[in-house]
Amino acid sequence: MTRKIFLWEFVGLIGAIILWTFLHTCYQTTGITQFCLFSAVNGSIWEHVKIAFFSLLALYIVEAFFIAKYCKNFWYGKMMGLILVIIITLGGIYLLSNVIGLSIEISDIIAGSIAFLVSQIISYRILISEVNHSIYERVYLSIVIILIIPFFVFTFYPVENTIFKDLTTNAYGIFEK
Repeated sequence: MTRKIFLWEFVGLIGAIILWTFLHTCYQTTGITQFCLFSAVNGSIWEHVKIAFFSLLALYIVEAFFIAKYCKNFWYGKMMGLILVIIITLGGIYLLSNVIGLSIEISDIIAGSIAFLVSQIISYRILISEVNHSIYERVYLSIVIILIIPFFVFTFYPVENTIFKDLTTNAYGIFEK
């Protein structure tokens, strides 16, 4: 069974990266308002973190139908993966762009790729672990749902802070084209 789980995690990693790439420009190229909830509405650091989060969440929702029944710790592992993708993407972009001096685009690609890889490895290790955290599955699932709320709220009502500022236009949130 660990082989099946590994295969899902590996192929899912590739799928999440493809979706992540698509979500970078999905809203801006289509103009479909509903896409703004899940895709980048500008080039801010927040939006880069948001699309990394939702790319991984989409993978985890699909996996829930196919492998959750084989894992004692499915939502615990996935919750940890989502938290890690937020922390690593955010921290990586700041480190690479502000400390090392790379462009935001290059920083996003490097930080996001590392975040996906680390998140999937940790998630996989938790999924195959013999330690049983399943008694708290509802709590973990609730935390995943709670993590979604700030992404939706700050898409429409961003705080005037550097993390929400599009560095090319100096605008916040959704702005007119």
